[in-house]
Amino acid sequence: MDRLLSRRPLAVLAIVAPLTLTGPPTLAADNRFDASIDAAVVASNGTPNFIDNGLGTLRFTSSYQGLQLDNLQLGYRGTVAEVLHFTAEAVSYADRASNALDLTQAYAEVRPFPWGAWRARFRVGAFYAPISLENRLPGWRSAYTMSPSAINTWVGEELRTFGTEFNLDWLGRQHGHDWTLGTGAAAFGWNETAGQLMSERGWAIHDRQTTVFGKFGSANPSAPVADERLLTAAGANRAGYYVDGTAKYLDTLEIRVLHYDNRADPGAYQEAANNYPWQTQFNSAGTRWTPSSQWTVISQWLGGRTCSDYEDEEYQCWTFDAEFLLLSWQLGANRLSGRYDRFDMHQSVPIDLDATGYRDNGHAWTLTYQREINAHLAIAVEFLQVDSRLNERLEFGDPETALERQLELVVRARL
Repeated sequence: MDRLLSRRPLAVLAIVAPLTLTGPPTLAADNRFDASIDAAVVASNGTPNFIDNGLGTLRFTSSYQGLQLDNLQLGYRGTVAEVLHFTAEAVSYADRASNALDLTQAYAEVRPFPWGAWRARFRVGAFYAPISLENRLPGWRSAYTMSPSAINTWVGEELRTFGTEFNLDWLGRQHGHDWTLGTGAAAFGWNETAGQLMSERGWAIHDRQTTVFGKFGSANPSAPVADERLLTAAGANRAGYYVDGTAKYLDTLEIRVLHYDNRADPGAYQEAANNYPWQTQFNSAGTRWTPSSQWTVISQWLGGRTCSDYEDEEYQCWTFDAEFLLLSWQLGANRLSGRYDRFDMHQSVPIDLDATGYRDNGHAWTLTYQREINAHLAIAVEFLQVDSRLNERLEFGDPETALERQLELVVRARL
């Protein structure tokens, strides 16, 4: 597997992406396209974020006020012979990006017909690991808020599975039982920069996903978030993995757990990427409870660490964890959601290094109202407040603490 993953992900996507966009011309039985675009009126006091060479936590800063035309989402889903499925999702952002339009996911999935109470699934390409319980809409967007939690913001920033995944489900509900159970495993490559942004900036809350072929970070070496890099920047080419499990009780409760390890070698400097890989491991656990058709409660936790020979070949690690609780109420076309986030990141420095290390901790409140006008139009109002303490800000002449607020009115048009 390590030898296979020594090739760039372009080789995988060169096969998968054209199929997802067109499908086999003689066998395709079902092709569905979707598109949406957001127009937002924004008021924010946010400080510059990693897109603008800063350490802010919000998507929109004080430089992005007023009307914003943003988040163009394009999607394709195709099915062949009822068992072969293709998905491609692309996005375009109004802020600085490497490409005007770029993929966020592109994969093929085989779903054979169940045999008895068992069902297997296999997919290959570029896709998100099954971590999020809130990002359920096309385009991997939250169904409850415009800005996802700190956990899923980081997933969208630094994590993508470039590889294969296998899932096996026991369909207990279809055979007279109350539970449905599932387990899965994946092998992937080209995600060995995951963790660097966390170490440089800590946590954030926004809806901007890093694209498959887009860059993030800064080309300015003196910026807080330096080393402009691809999401798929090559590392030591060792295959990473994750394993996960799910349990669903009737239509009211879903439990999900996952262990992730990119198996990167933090001491294997890569000349092509001009960087050291980041060895990142974490666990996540979450539940979604729907006691009625109107109420949804989601709770999720994620915690782990990332390590690298970051500077001067000093082996260092950063420990991180975050959690959130979301409560959502829906009545007809109206949905009201509130979420509380808590997050922490701290650096473990060598014992002989006279430094306190970077530390980021804080909490956030999100309140969102959404209304579906019709099948093609929706509106949303969201207030987001992030209260954070990041000692790295002191190095750049900024206060250690920041209380950032963002209010936006969004009109979403859908094809």
